[in-house]
Amino acid sequence: MRNYKDFASWVRIVSAVLLFLIIVMTIAQVIFRFVLGSPLTWTDELSRFFLIWMVFVGAAAVSFDDKHLAVNIFQEDMAPRTRLITDLVMRVVIIAYLAVVAYAAIDLVIVAQYNSSGALDIPFSYWRAAVPVGFVLVIAYTIIRSIIDIKNYKSGKLNKNESTGGEFTE
Repeated sequence: MRNYKDFASWVRIVSAVLLFLIIVMTIAQVIFRFVLGSPLTWTDELSRFFLIWMVFVGAAAVSFDDKHLAVNIFQEDMAPRTRLITDLVMRVVIIAYLAVVAYAAIDLVIVAQYNSSGALDIPFSYWRAAVPVGFVLVIAYTIIRSIIDIKNYKSGKLNKNESTGGEFTE
């Protein structure tokens, strides 16, 4: 399979940084609570905030790689064209669902701006914005993934034993 530019590399970096920060804050909380006897009040809340964003933004990278959990036992024996068509149909359904949820989540973000978190006073709209932002990224990467798969099929790079998904490098 031809190597393509990894459009999701920045998403992977953001997710990795958020995970690193969660780990650092958790270690700091353990040290402050059990060694120094003075727990930090903000680490749990900020870790949760970062976790929410890491999950929804990280889902976009998984979509680009086409590595979401799937049962593809029926697709394994399909001809490349049939497999591509079934993949594209499933992706259209996924995109439609994500678009509806992302649109509905915008109202939740707007309503959530009037409340804020306890320790850090972060507006809940910042927390809830992870859903529409993440889903829009997933939609974009699913479309890019589909274009790449169509190009691979047209160029003959998609054979019977190869899945349509895969990782890419520059």
